[in-house]
Amino acid sequence: MKVNNPRFPHTCKVYRISGETSFDEGNETVLYVGKCNKYGRTSPRTSTKDNVIKVDYAVDIPGLVKGVVSGDIVDFADFGAPFEGCIITDCYPTTMGTTLYFNQAKG
Repeated sequence: MKVNNPRFPHTCKVYRISGETSFDEGNETVLYVGKCNKYGRTSPRTSTKDNVIKVDYAVDIPGLVKGVVSGDIVDFADFGAPFEGCIITDCYPTTMGTTLYFNQAKG
């Protein structure tokens, strides 16, 4: 039997909500929809002199996704249940791909 091991087996949607109030849901701006790879960080939480990164999960997206900033939102479906509303804590877009970092709420 041939093993099927795609590099980006999950799907995700990256978006931003603007103008949200107690009375209005705001406007959704979609930044990316498509393939991705969600994974847990195996290394301990890291910190640097100027920037502290405290995350449990990351999403790799093939290609450059411009305009993603901390506070944007990622929804994804992996092999388990879909997760919605994960707040992006850090983002690193490069020409080799885009990596988004976030924490997944523990239920």
